[in-house]
Amino acid sequence: MICEAVLRLYDRIIDHDLLIRRITLVTNHVMSEEQAKVDEGPAQLDLFTDYEAEKRKKEEEEAELEKERRLQAAQLAIKERFGKNAILRGMSYTDGATAKDRNEQIGGHRA
Repeated sequence: MICEAVLRLYDRIIDHDLLIRRITLVTNHVMSEEQAKVDEGPAQLDLFTDYEAEKRKKEEEEAELEKERRLQAAQLAIKERFGKNAILRGMSYTDGATAKDRNEQIGGHRA
């Protein structure tokens, strides 16, 4: 979700004629997931909104987020048990990729 939002901002803000060398992403006002789920309070209702459809859409989004959460937990468990190189992106196996080598080093450096 964060990547999608950042890419939308990037496409909206940048000048496509300029070369971008580095992007820095900074966050603030970070809160736990439980704090973010707190009810937003009263809402103005109207006659033209399909609240059942909105409720179904919200349930689908929550199911998708739960699936993603379980996937990430499984990946972390595999990496914890079998090491950092147990799961890598496909591009880490191309010529010139350094992820596998860095994972075997201490702090990403030769020591």
